Amino acid sequence: MRTDLLILAGFVAVGGYLFSQVWLSPGDRILAHSYNDHYQFEWFLAVDTYNITHLHNPFFTDLQNASVGVNLMGNASVLGLALPLLPITLLFGPSVSFLLAVTLGFALTAFGWYWVLHRHLCAHRIAAVLGGGFAAFAPTIVSHGNAHLNLVSMFLVPWIVRFALRLFRTTRPVRDSVILGLLIAYQALIGEEILLMTAMALGMFVIVYAFPLLPDLRTMVRPFLTGIAVAVGVSLPLLAYPLWMQFAGPRHYDSLGGLAYVTNDLNTLFEYSTTSVGNLGGTLTSTNYAEENGYFGWALLILGAGLALWLWRDRLVRTVAVLGAIGLAFSLGPDVGWYFERTGVPGPWKLFVELPILDSMNVGRFTFLTVVALGVMLAVATDRIIKASADGGVKRAGVPLRLVWAAALAAALVPLVPLPLPATGRPPVPHFFTSGAYKQYIAENHTVVPVPALKATGDMTALTWQMATGMDFRMPEGYFMGPLGPDNIATNEPPPGPVTSVLLDVAKTGKAVQLTSAQQADMLAELRKWQADAVVVYRVEALPQLRETLDPLLGSGRQVDDVWLWDVRALTRE
Repeated sequence: MRTDLLILAGFVAVGGYLFSQVWLSPGDRILAHSYNDHYQFEWFLAVDTYNITHLHNPFFTDLQNASVGVNLMGNASVLGLALPLLPITLLFGPSVSFLLAVTLGFALTAFGWYWVLHRHLCAHRIAAVLGGGFAAFAPTIVSHGNAHLNLVSMFLVPWIVRFALRLFRTTRPVRDSVILGLLIAYQALIGEEILLMTAMALGMFVIVYAFPLLPDLRTMVRPFLTGIAVAVGVSLPLLAYPLWMQFAGPRHYDSLGGLAYVTNDLNTLFEYSTTSVGNLGGTLTSTNYAEENGYFGWALLILGAGLALWLWRDRLVRTVAVLGAIGLAFSLGPDVGWYFERTGVPGPWKLFVELPILDSMNVGRFTFLTVVALGVMLAVATDRIIKASADGGVKRAGVPLRLVWAAALAAALVPLVPLPLPATGRPPVPHFFTSGAYKQYIAENHTVVPVPALKATGDMTALTWQMATGMDFRMPEGYFMGPLGPDNIATNEPPPGPVTSVLLDVAKTGKAVQLTSAQQADMLAELRKWQADAVVVYRVEALPQLRETLDPLLGSGRQVDDVWLWDVRALTRE
């Protein structure tokens, strides 16, 4: 057990290394390639904490998108992480909670796979560390550390896999099925995408693994299916209301539509990620820095193919090798691409792209299956070689087998060694909010209209104003997944209304807008709908133009502390 704890500490240290640039000052720094997702996940942790401590519905809020609200179950709200982190969020704030969550997300995922490989597959400890470490810290996964807390928090997946496969031979089917059901329910509150992918992988695993055993299939599959039925029976009642909220509740959407856009170009499978030493100073060849879903490098893919051939008689290796290949193929999407160009060659996913639920999957992430498959194959091969050369007498062409294997691993894995994820400074929260001065102008649960306006592809720093006050007021519009149009297709950026359109116009052009009477009426109506108390400007170059635009409508703005403020209570509470 002491050794296991040391290994866990080692994985935590690697996780800390990945985020070391942010750990230097969590409240002042942010992941440079997060595309506003860093702010968004901090906000999710903050709003989850607020809902729990105020006994509000944990699956819905109007703290963003004021007067309309956000369906949190339809977003990556990571309630399953916010619950255990609640004391940290209350004591140190969501920035520390986020950083702790992503660090431990990597570390506990690595440790989970290590534990399953070592304790349940009986792999040598060194082999299990290698396999578990790769499954969590491969470039494919590390790239998502830039932005996706829900995707890197996969620490329940090894245990879901372990208890699901244990159903084939368990002596305690009820206990194991109940535990599996609880794990499934909790994983759904961390990340449903990972849960769906895990379920698909387990289904494919069972089919491939059991295929050679067709004569005994009935006796094998019956206890497995019975156990799965019990697990579903445990998890569904727990998830009934959250799933209703997601698929039928207020502000739900029916499909991701164009947001399910992530596929991998074929070239990215053989290259090196910008998160690894193999691409020092290299260019980005993926959709963005948080979606480098391939990037295994030629050497590792060649090594993986060699291991599959060498260990093909091992049913476990054969099965995971097939799953890994399926993951690679599915990740190419319905139309194979090459350096951002469509080739016209159909990919295997074309068969599934229009199926319900599957039509909303970001299939580029199917390489997560390949990562785990390669981790298992590396662990099994390392275990074989350690045990075969235990006496030191096994050699190949006069060279010790361990040395040959170490060289092969170095060639394949050294270029994949992760780099610390880059960070940058974040704008400070205005003293107007941190000092509590805002309370003189903004009533509890009323709305602040921030400038810059909240916009997914723009500036989302105003969310930190809200978090700094303990979620004491609401904000309009923002960055979240919500329905759009008659088809109820998801968008992560609601169309700007009258007020935001004007604010964005001034910011874009640097020129004042002469408001028409119709615009003025629309803006006042929207401010009243939001229950807005103040329009607050902080560090905006176009302040003179904003004053020229807003003063005729809202009255003269004035500086209060370190912000510029229009007090609109007299206009919105008529």
